[in-house]
Amino acid sequence: MNIRLLSSLLLFFCCLACAKTQKEDPLVLWYNEPAENWNEALPVGNGRAGAMVFGGVDKEQLQLNENTLYSGEPSTVFKDIKITPGMFDKVVGLMKARKYDEASDLVCKHWLGRLHQYYQPFADLFIENNKPGEVSGYKRELNISEAVTRTVYEQNGIRYEREVFASHPDDVIIVHLKSNAPDGLDFSLNFTSPHPTARQTKGADRLVLHGQAPGYVERRTFEQMEAWGDQYKHPELYDGKGNRKFDKRVLYGDEIGGKGMFFEAQLKPVFPKGGDYEITDTGVHVYNTGEVYFVLSLATSFNGFDKSPSREGVDPSAKAAGVLDKALAYDYKQLKQRHVADYQSLFDRVDLQLASSPEQKALPTDQRITQFETVADPDLAALLFQFGRYLMISGSRPGGQPLNLQGLWNKDIVPAWNSGYTMNINAEMNYWPAELTNLSECHEPLFRLIDELAVSGAETARNMYNRRGWVGHHNTSIWRESVPNDNVPTASFWPMVQGWLCSHLWEHYLFTQDKDFLKNRAYPLMKGAAEFFSDWLIEDGDGHLVTPVGVSPENRFIMDNGKQGAMTMGPTMDMAIVRETFTRTLEVAEMLDLDEPLRAELKEKLPRLLPYRIGARGQLQEWMYDFKEAEPQHRHFSHLYGLYPGNQITADLTPDLFEAVKQTLNLRGDEATGWSMGWKINSWARLLDGNRAYKIVSNLFNPVGFGNGRKGGGLFKNMLDAHPPFQIDGNFGYTAGVAEMLLQSHAGFIQLLPALPDVWGEGRVSGLKARGNFEIAMAWKDGKLSEATIRSLAGQDCRVRTSVPFVVKQGEKEVATSSPVMSGGKEYYEASLATVAGLAYKLQPVAN
Repeated sequence: MNIRLLSSLLLFFCCLACAKTQKEDPLVLWYNEPAENWNEALPVGNGRAGAMVFGGVDKEQLQLNENTLYSGEPSTVFKDIKITPGMFDKVVGLMKARKYDEASDLVCKHWLGRLHQYYQPFADLFIENNKPGEVSGYKRELNISEAVTRTVYEQNGIRYEREVFASHPDDVIIVHLKSNAPDGLDFSLNFTSPHPTARQTKGADRLVLHGQAPGYVERRTFEQMEAWGDQYKHPELYDGKGNRKFDKRVLYGDEIGGKGMFFEAQLKPVFPKGGDYEITDTGVHVYNTGEVYFVLSLATSFNGFDKSPSREGVDPSAKAAGVLDKALAYDYKQLKQRHVADYQSLFDRVDLQLASSPEQKALPTDQRITQFETVADPDLAALLFQFGRYLMISGSRPGGQPLNLQGLWNKDIVPAWNSGYTMNINAEMNYWPAELTNLSECHEPLFRLIDELAVSGAETARNMYNRRGWVGHHNTSIWRESVPNDNVPTASFWPMVQGWLCSHLWEHYLFTQDKDFLKNRAYPLMKGAAEFFSDWLIEDGDGHLVTPVGVSPENRFIMDNGKQGAMTMGPTMDMAIVRETFTRTLEVAEMLDLDEPLRAELKEKLPRLLPYRIGARGQLQEWMYDFKEAEPQHRHFSHLYGLYPGNQITADLTPDLFEAVKQTLNLRGDEATGWSMGWKINSWARLLDGNRAYKIVSNLFNPVGFGNGRKGGGLFKNMLDAHPPFQIDGNFGYTAGVAEMLLQSHAGFIQLLPALPDVWGEGRVSGLKARGNFEIAMAWKDGKLSEATIRSLAGQDCRVRTSVPFVVKQGEKEVATSSPVMSGGKEYYEASLATVAGLAYKLQPVAN
């Protein structure tokens, strides 16, 4: 046997072994009973369309969504707000006199708009089993290694299997049913929709559902709107005299002048081995077969954030038919192969292994969640980490809409908080893991939102504020509303979002080193944000520049008169975002040699910004003055923005502020809502305290809705985050937090295992990304790094830091040896590397 043949055989058997290992040990959420409610169903998605799969036996339910289906349209966006110079001066005067409640009353009366529009459910697909009987061997699962749900059971001696997945390459949802009897299947299938406009009809060879979303939805009650004097903001509901036109707040069709987005679903059965079926207006009846699959396409008339979907929309019927017919060119095996290959090209980039016992791993997922607090289950922590990556791949793909408060999945016409983009933390948190966990492509829908919001935001900056640049506030929807909305003093007036959103553009550049993206897409948006902030700042009377009116979302403080207030000059988060925006915009402008007048302007104003301040309790002050919080353990801690997600506060450069942040988090406590715990995990990781971060991890594994959950947020049975209710941001905050515990690169160097908790003493990870476009793989044992590889993708120089001494090799050549450094009272080891693009550098720990 020659060497080449032997090598080929060895490679072949290695591939077989790898394939067998993958097949035997996929990442799976599984349960031994069907979902009893939506919070137990399992999500699938292709970045545009998705479903919550219940796994029923007598009746299966798929609750369907398509992420452009919203209520309203551009013509229902309220924009009629203008800050006059006289009113501005009056509010600022009251602020400087510390008459915050009087200033707040004026802002709420004159500077606020109304709520944005609502993400809508699409329809429900029901599959009713016509062969009842005793069921045994039931199991349902979501295989996140393949992005496929499966339901299996035996009934009347026949084995049944149902698979559901949402294909990105073919833009359809596939439902596959089979039995081990040639005539084992007999079921009826039909659509329903929560929208009364929806109608199911028989097509030539398919079942069709067509409808129109509401042209207007409002979740505030009539009593609230009238108490605020806001009738004039809602001409859909009130006449010119402020009298109600309707006794309802969801308007369809003629009630709203025909406005509202059209939608259509088309579903076609395919029989690989023959069978009988009938399609009528009441649904599909399938019988005399052992296998069938359905190809389902969803479409809406959405044609852009600035076009009316009822008058300028695309034809959803033609779109749905085109997508479906294209997918029908492939058989089931091909559709599944194309789906899995596409999904795994993203998901398989990162692997995290944390060990649990075989007994733990053999339990259903819901039982493991209930035991997590009392029995450490590192493998389940790793599964939840990867579940966050699964949700991002499933919910956010180029060309689609970004993840909202519920990602892609929503069942309610009037969902909690509009199921919108809440941008004072939640929308940004959704994308914290994108770059870190090697899913840069999934960041793209957020960038498109920023592009579009900047268009309406420039109009708002000009017409409402009479200032340069662009501005947004704490909420928007698919219609890219940019004016302040609603009438909540703690949140509504917050003209800061453009700075935070631009940080995502900057981070994408840092992780990818894509200079074309930086110059042509990121910088113009950063410049516009910096221009608005520069025009917005005022003198505070003590030599500092501050924002004239702001909040620390969504907290309140105790005023001098003993009452609660929310609005002040120069809240800490405002100043952190302005400082970050100025610093980064200036850096890019100098790098690209652009806009010298703006550079001079920012250089002059940067050192005059109100600095961070430490309060009497040793905490980082949340506001300009050392106010007491009305709720000391409030879920938001926005003033820590400079620690995370920013990089202004680090152990090396700002040790006093670093300690003040630690005291702030101690005062805030460890319990919180689900998404807030995600933020706390990241913050304690940045404070280099892995055990404290893990304490929050353990708190997050709170079985909410199980009947035995603790107080606060946590997880539903399907591992979706509970605020409660469901908000998906906690899932993404958690995934980012785990990555931050294992790898950090925000402080000018790559730090390996910066916040490893004792309970994760042994493990390995590969595929995580560091700023500078480095990809990291590492393993550890007994809480110490045992090996690591840094792969340079862009050839950037880097510094590496870890808790153990090490040497760095490129191939067999030693290129660096670590030296000890002190940081935060601890000794670390650090080396500087001049890397070459495409080459890997191996860190080998050495004995002290």
